[in-house]
Amino acid sequence: MSHRAQTQMMTGSIEANKDVVRRLFEQVFNRGDLAMVDELWIAGMLEEGKRSIVALRTAFPDYHRTIDAQIAEGDIVATRWTARGTHRGPFQSRILGRTIPPSGRSFEAQGISMHRIADGRVAQAWVVGNDSAELLAQLGALAVSPSDSA
Repeated sequence: MSHRAQTQMMTGSIEANKDVVRRLFEQVFNRGDLAMVDELWIAGMLEEGKRSIVALRTAFPDYHRTIDAQIAEGDIVATRWTARGTHRGPFQSRILGRTIPPSGRSFEAQGISMHRIADGRVAQAWVVGNDSAELLAQLGALAVSPSDSA
């Protein structure tokens, strides 16, 4: 196989991997389509994936993620995103180790996800932002001193 053919094949698989994450964000996170979890996650992670989505969308029924930037190399896709929503249900904060009751507050917080894609499915995910100090402060779950808000 020529170098050019190998490069085109790699580029195609990288774009396909990025598309898996784009579909995950749009169809699962933004629309709450749990059936897509069966298509986009590996078998061993289906129930955990569904529980996470249900918990997130219960706490924030209008949850929406916008992709700000996305890069990929090999089987890893890194995505910088902005999430927005309104806190209308209980939110289980891993950082605080407690459930935060609905506040009715809106939020906008940035995050970064890295997904490892195998055979067109999410095999592993690392996420920073779903339970960030930025999000918790906007929900009123963290005390913010006057000097922090300036």
